[in-house]
Amino acid sequence: MAAGLVVGNADKIEEFYNELIATTQKVTTAGDMRSITMMLDYQYVKKGRYPRTDRFPRWMEENFKENQLRSLTKDNWGNELVYEASAERKKFVLISKGPDGIRDTEDDMKVTGP
Repeated sequence: MAAGLVVGNADKIEEFYNELIATTQKVTTAGDMRSITMMLDYQYVKKGRYPRTDRFPRWMEENFKENQLRSLTKDNWGNELVYEASAERKKFVLISKGPDGIRDTEDDMKVTGP
């Protein structure tokens, strides 16, 4: 009987699973971006400026432990995070291009600082 319930609802179960994965990816990416932002703000308090845009990957290596599951500079969809510091390095933007992997679309996640 249980097998019949699963087979009869396979589409609903798959839809639920896909929604669960999508939500998990969003929540995890948001948490990662929050952690990065906190460290960027710490850098600002400590040195009076944010890291240069071109130094972001190196800065990430220096400030976060290596993750064997995925690159630290990628979001949970496998896209490189976009980090841009202002010319005077007093402001920054950190962007995940979201599930579609295309910048400046509705599914992007963005944090600005300060």
